[in-house]
Amino acid sequence: MKSTSKLFVCLTVMTSLLLGACNDEDEALKEEPKVTKPQEEVIVIPTLTDETFFETVYEKLTGKGYVVSEPHEADIELFGAETGMTLELNGETLMPLHLYKLASSDERLQQVEKTGYLDVSNETQRDRLAVKRINNFIIYLHKGHPDYEQVMEAIDEL
Repeated sequence: MKSTSKLFVCLTVMTSLLLGACNDEDEALKEEPKVTKPQEEVIVIPTLTDETFFETVYEKLTGKGYVVSEPHEADIELFGAETGMTLELNGETLMPLHLYKLASSDERLQQVEKTGYLDVSNETQRDRLAVKRINNFIIYLHKGHPDYEQVMEAIDEL
């Protein structure tokens, strides 16, 4: 009987140890892994030398009932511009409204005045874009935008 008691005590101790180890594993599994949040990307918009024009366009479009995003950085090199920004209209992220300020001496302004088109090129391709000119600002919106006609009419009223 002594050996049975010793065996029983030994099995009880072993079972207790095993159950304790299983509980530790369960607690480790229950702990949620710590996820580090990536740092938010900050978009820097180039200094706008004539913010009143950009503000006027923004106010005009919001006044006409469009949902207009905050300004985003524009590709000023593609247009050869001094400053620029893009605005998303009614959530159309793939076809934003482009606003660029060209130098007042830029010869392309005369081309736009005569033809309504501006030639732009990057490293691989050259495009001819239909644009609007107001003073030395160029306004471009892709013709596929669902609100193209209405937006251009609002721009004409500036």
